[in-house]
Amino acid sequence: MTMDCESVRRTLGAWLDGEVSEKESREIRAHVEACPSCRAERSRLERLQFVLRAALEEGASKVTFESFWHGIERRISQGRVRHREFWDWLRPVILPRRLAWAIPVTVVCVLAVLFAEQFFFGLGWGPRSNVAAVESIDGHGFNLALLRESETKTTVIWLFEDEDEEEDEPAPEAASTDASL
Repeated sequence: MTMDCESVRRTLGAWLDGEVSEKESREIRAHVEACPSCRAERSRLERLQFVLRAALEEGASKVTFESFWHGIERRISQGRVRHREFWDWLRPVILPRRLAWAIPVTVVCVLAVLFAEQFFFGLGWGPRSNVAAVESIDGHGFNLALLRESETKTTVIWLFEDEDEEEDEPAPEAASTDASL
């Protein structure tokens, strides 16, 4: 397979760096040896690599790393400071993702303390309160009222007629006006 100048110029830098396959390298070498414009491009890239390498090597020789290595040795030999150890222990607790859980956990704990007596009778925290609830239910034409008292676990059921219904419906004269059954 013969390579054209465009494909050789795209891969010339990779070829000079040794980053192409052996087969492709042979094809590029054959093309560069035969083509004067690609040979000139190769020469230009080789000169550029040489100049860059020389500049980097010269600049790197001027840089001293002594102060850098002394700083690392000093930090290794120096023990950890107590307040730094405390901060390293505290940091995971106060990170924002963990802080997001702190608010709901605090709310749940406060509610648990406030309502613990309702769920665990006999703890003796504070004065006992007798909670009673009255519910009104309309059940198949009868009105019901339920009284539930929590301390003695008593439920009272009342059946009654609604006074408004008596006015709407014509009542016989013999019917009693007594609301209890």
